[in-house]
Amino acid sequence: MPEILTTPHLNLPLPHPANSLAEDVLRIRDAFSALDQKLASLDALLASDDLNLDTLQELVAAIKRERGDLDQAAAQLTEYKNAVNARLAGHDDRLQTLTALACAGL
Repeated sequence: MPEILTTPHLNLPLPHPANSLAEDVLRIRDAFSALDQKLASLDALLASDDLNLDTLQELVAAIKRERGDLDQAAAQLTEYKNAVNARLAGHDDRLQTLTALACAGL
């Protein structure tokens, strides 16, 4: 059974001194293939139209702005809910008083 070692970030296979060359060569080949795919993705991103990258950055900025607005709106809704609950609690107290008076025949 071969010893399995991997890189910390990409989890690529690494050779191990206890393994035979026949065991490690296929794993190293897989590592090079994975690196090639990652580099191809980076090259495609770097070669992409700057307009696309600018648009993406604008979308991220807009989402962050909207997130702040949503957080503020949620805080206001919580504040309004608490105010309504406080008023309802006051009405409940008055209703209990009126109920007690009605039951007492007053």
